[in-house]
Amino acid sequence: MDPAPPEQRPQVSLDTAVTLSFDYLKQLGTIAMTAAAGLIALVQFVDGDKKFFYKIMVATGLLFLSALAAFFVQFSLMDRIRQSHELLRKSERANYPHRENKRFERMLEGAALWLLSIAMGIALQALMGVGAPR
Repeated sequence: MDPAPPEQRPQVSLDTAVTLSFDYLKQLGTIAMTAAAGLIALVQFVDGDKKFFYKIMVATGLLFLSALAAFFVQFSLMDRIRQSHELLRKSERANYPHRENKRFERMLEGAALWLLSIAMGIALQALMGVGAPR
């Protein structure tokens, strides 16, 4: 039996990887903020239902936190890339802690995705609880 050949992974340039990462994070933040704005707009159509209002406000707050976390990851990613580039590096930060920032970015990216998911779940449950328009 012949050993399996090593798996070939397509090579992506560093510029492409950075661009794709930044665009992904930008889309995550945009989705969260757009959903939050849509939920705020929905609140005006349901009068007198305090439970619905509170659920939508919690979901909106979580969506805002998700967008904020995505923004912080974008900021950290761009700061890390700048520190790796000779022309953009700040001279006082030549010993930049890449490992700690990568861990921070992964943690915030995961938090942004979880917050987005939880908020959308709360919003869907609130919308289902109100029922269809009569």
